[in-house]
Amino acid sequence: MAQDAFQNKPFSIRSTTPDQERSPDIRQINSLVLSEGPRALREIVHYAIHSRNTGEFKGHSIGFRTKYKERGAWRRDPAKSFTLEAEEEISAAVDFILAACKGSIPNIGGNFIVLPTPSESDPDGLQRAVNALSQEGKAELVVEMLNLTSRMPELLENVMHQAGRNPELFAEAAATLNLARYRQAHAELNRLIATSDQERDFQQLLAQHPWMFGSEYSEHLPTRVLTRGSQQDFVLRRTSDGYIELVEIKTPLEGQSLFRFDDSHQSYYAGVALSRVVGQVEKYLEDIDASRYEIRFRDDEDPNKVRAKIIIGRDGDREQLQALRRFNGHLHRIEVLTFDQLSRVAGQVISYLQKLVPNARHEAASDVESPFS
Repeated sequence: MAQDAFQNKPFSIRSTTPDQERSPDIRQINSLVLSEGPRALREIVHYAIHSRNTGEFKGHSIGFRTKYKERGAWRRDPAKSFTLEAEEEISAAVDFILAACKGSIPNIGGNFIVLPTPSESDPDGLQRAVNALSQEGKAELVVEMLNLTSRMPELLENVMHQAGRNPELFAEAAATLNLARYRQAHAELNRLIATSDQERDFQQLLAQHPWMFGSEYSEHLPTRVLTRGSQQDFVLRRTSDGYIELVEIKTPLEGQSLFRFDDSHQSYYAGVALSRVVGQVEKYLEDIDASRYEIRFRDDEDPNKVRAKIIIGRDGDREQLQALRRFNGHLHRIEVLTFDQLSRVAGQVISYLQKLVPNARHEAASDVESPFS
């Protein structure tokens, strides 16, 4: 998004005074229409809250509202509306929007700490200081320094002033802080692959670490219900074109083969578990195709020819992998991956992070490669 999109521009706010008998705690309502189409409207609403008894100002409330047009009138859609009431929530939301839209968050996966900097200071200084500590493997000091500087502006100013020069600081520091967490999550994935036969174990881990699906996806969407009567495990946004994609998580099947061999025809065919989940996902895709325009209106997502991935089973031997490749070659809009393949994708993400951290490059290859190959 262009930086000039965030320059000050005039905009229209509607301010009203509600009926005090019906809403005695609300003295003023301010609203801004964010977008309006023929059938859907989105707005942000500010409420000034006062005590109905003393008139004392109590706080702010910010509502994000989605409305749909029914019989010529706008009606609120509760499922797509929410409210922020605590001062901490509102402040955090404003700070996040500014940080995200102004490019303060690096374009790699992970968790980040965003700190405000004095207007007449060099923000690169803090980044260089973080990098200096990270190069020595002192991640605990990095975290403690960030905690201290967030509470002590004068310390932040001094840190920035004293920092050395390093143009690659931000990416390297972020990689250092995330590398250990990513490795731990990857190890947990491999442990589950070897020991668990519960779908929810994998779903919970991947919900916390969607980066394991790889850079092919840019966003894990919270919605899991696109059509009535069905719930998808994961809905992800594709990096390349912004369209959504479904991911259905099964289990490693305790190492059972995905394909059976037909002696009479000397060929492999999908086993019961694989056939069942493919049929399940095909039904999802059919339902989504039939509900495309409803989903566009309700969720503001275009599921045009939505694709799906299925994670199931293990690699098996060479013949099983060849059978899977042939099977995927004949599927339409569906791809099947084994859990071993998913582990290798996650390993490649970690490998990329390791390249950003000089001291991590000597780590053993077993830290990023699947032990199941």
